[in-house]
Amino acid sequence: MGGKVAAPGHGGGKRGRLDVNAEPNVIPFIDVMLVLLIIFMVAAPIATVDIQVDLPKSKILPSKRPPKPTWVSVTDDGTGIRTYVMNDEVPMENLGPATFDAVTLNTPSAQGDEQEILDQRVYIRAQTETQYKNVMRVMNRLQDRGFTKIALVAEDRRR
Repeated sequence: MGGKVAAPGHGGGKRGRLDVNAEPNVIPFIDVMLVLLIIFMVAAPIATVDIQVDLPKSKILPSKRPPKPTWVSVTDDGTGIRTYVMNDEVPMENLGPATFDAVTLNTPSAQGDEQEILDQRVYIRAQTETQYKNVMRVMNRLQDRGFTKIALVAEDRRR
């Protein structure tokens, strides 16, 4: 700790008290800085490793990226139902093959494997006014093509 020491008889204050010292005490600061310097000097060589090591090869295959979802939309505008695969309007008769083509494009890892393509999930979304029987017709067309994983999508009302 730092402080001023006065010579005897030169107390500098009333009744032998010392004057108030407004200078900051930097000794603890210097002690902390020296300790940090030592820590960094010890830790720096550990961070840089110059020894080359041949690591064993991993036998775990990297996980596949999930495919892009395939959407089938059903609308009912009063004149009849209209079906869309992704953003393209498709007649009901061609719904199965068009969906198969869209799933093939969205699943590049399948590479022509028909069973893997048919195992992908297809999402159906329909307007509120669309009758349930029309949604079932769409599901039947997809099942006729071989799709068994079909999901119905509802509106998220939590927002």
